Amino acid sequence: MKKFIIVLSSLSLIGCSNDDESTQTQQSIYGKWFHKEIVVNNIVFPYDDHEPCGKDYIEFYDQNKIRSIDVWDCEEDVDWIGSFVKTNNNLTISNGSESRTVEIIELNENSLIYQYHYDENNDGINEHYIEKFTRN
Repeated sequence: MKKFIIVLSSLSLIGCSNDDESTQTQQSIYGKWFHKEIVVNNIVFPYDDHEPCGKDYIEFYDQNKIRSIDVWDCEEDVDWIGSFVKTNNNLTISNGSESRTVEIIELNENSLIYQYHYDENNDGINEHYIEKFTRN
């Protein structure tokens, strides 16, 4: 469950023109996306849980399914499996009983960046999260 929260965590606002938005909605989200960094309330946390033999990733695949893969001792371990729906620049990810909608602020051939708000520490204040992924 912690990986699900991490996958749905960070980014700062980036403006998009109408041309950018049409490109984003046409770009395919399907494939493997490797964790790059998380930004929480403008504090950058590089993703440092990769191993020399492989990188942790999320994968969008087969008719709107998503899974989170953790690499341990050079073996891929499925952290969780869920589903997703992408509508324009909104992405709703469901994992069992949890569901969250995030806003895609960049999606191109090599980069996926989305943002959302979440009260991580249950203090009544939503933190601003941005998550950055790369295909490489």
